[in-house]
Amino acid sequence: MPARKYLKDKEAKQLLREFIQRYPTSEAFLRSVNVFEELCVDESWIYFLNGRPLILRTKSGLIPSLKFDEVVNSLPKIVVDMGAVAHLANGAHVMRPGIREIRNGFAKGELLLIVDEKFGKNIALGLADVDSTSMKSANKGKMVMNLHYVGDGLWKSFTASNAT
Repeated sequence: MPARKYLKDKEAKQLLREFIQRYPTSEAFLRSVNVFEELCVDESWIYFLNGRPLILRTKSGLIPSLKFDEVVNSLPKIVVDMGAVAHLANGAHVMRPGIREIRNGFAKGELLLIVDEKFGKNIALGLADVDSTSMKSANKGKMVMNLHYVGDGLWKSFTASNAT
């Protein structure tokens, strides 16, 4: 496992600026962070803030990790049936037949939180392929691109890194 590196003040400020611009609800929480570390995993980065793996930089840009409750719980939600959970935990995208409920309106390209219908657990983050109105009226097809899920490489890396 590669070691975490501390960010320089300039790098930390840039990361915060970029993340807060994209996720304004994070500003109050992030202003209290004073320790910034990074860990490179494959072609992505995990940013640990005060020891918590909160921000990810992937090919899709900056996103919160599933551990960043202060941000992910404010995102629009898609509730999926239990049959979809195993597929999502293997990296599959969200297909319309697996969606049980669409909470809050959202635009195409917006980041969504995906939760299971039985326990309400956060299982994935994804980008909406269509807006909420189109998703509600659709009967089939891919609706959300899976970006980060429980058990993916980033999840395993920051879970292992926090265990040491």
